[in-house]
Amino acid sequence: MWLSHDVKGISKLILILLLLVSFIVGALLSYIWTMGFYAHQEYHLPSQGNITIENVEFYPENATFFNVTLLSPSYSPSTVMIGEIMVSTNDGLLHIATKTIPQLPYELAPGTSQTLQAYWNWANYTGQIVDVIVLVSEGGSGATSLKLTPFMNLEITSVNFDSAVSETNFTVTVQSMRSEAFMNITRITLDGEDVTVSPLLPYNLGNASATFTLTRAWSDLQGTNVTVNVETLQGFSAYKSQSVPEVLKVSNIVFNATDTSSFNLTVQNVAIPQTTLNITQIQVYIQGEAITIENATPSLPYVLQPASQIPLKCAWNWSSYQGQSAIATITVYTQQGFSRSAEATIP
Repeated sequence: MWLSHDVKGISKLILILLLLVSFIVGALLSYIWTMGFYAHQEYHLPSQGNITIENVEFYPENATFFNVTLLSPSYSPSTVMIGEIMVSTNDGLLHIATKTIPQLPYELAPGTSQTLQAYWNWANYTGQIVDVIVLVSEGGSGATSLKLTPFMNLEITSVNFDSAVSETNFTVTVQSMRSEAFMNITRITLDGEDVTVSPLLPYNLGNASATFTLTRAWSDLQGTNVTVNVETLQGFSAYKSQSVPEVLKVSNIVFNATDTSSFNLTVQNVAIPQTTLNITQIQVYIQGEAITIENATPSLPYVLQPASQIPLKCAWNWSSYQGQSAIATITVYTQQGFSRSAEATIP
């Protein structure tokens, strides 16, 4: 009776062991079969050298370059020659790095990595996703990587020419709201021309706005479009085109052939904001000669009220220029520093 019980116990133990062995053997055979099917595709080594981009880094402190770290995998069969670094932007343009440190072409051996400093000014693409492309030469495959550039917001919010304040200067307001780093304004120009700026440059601009006074007489710019440009040490820039308001208008210049002792013209005060102007002088420039008008009706100086005009009769004997098709440039000057010119042909 006891022997029969022990045999039954041993039989169950052997059965359990057999099941475990069968399970292990089956799992091993299944693994071998699966690996045999996929290993050829999964572990197929490339026939040419290749690279991967491990990291791309743009720095808000400097928009003139970015860093790209490249890796040549250890399974790469040969040394890879890095030939060119480019950036594709959302506007469909392809930008080539002007230079790199180390210089290209650069050899990258299997199992090694290298960080290159690529020089391309990305100031116009802040806060955008760009595609960094690395090309290899002499065979092999390159790599690409998408990267979001830091957001840097340099903006000229206003350019103000105020005739009620001064004709010798104007103001420019610049802001840098929500930018990821401070910027140092180093230069402000008007149509590419350097001007004196207050407060003095360089100026540290954080997440704020600042108003600068530019010293430059702008009477000669009346009625024209000008461009103000702001540059920073970090490589960012901003520009704004602005129409310079008219203050004076000179029109209706008439040389009457029956009266060569004088000519007529009309002067208008069109300043906005409105301001009173004092006409102090009228000058004629003709054939290299400058002639100051000594007598005018009404007499000078003359107070020209806002939004008003005055016809003036200027005494000047111009008979010696008659019949020569000579062009006379008439310039009206004011006490406030504004002037305006217009041309007319001597009949």
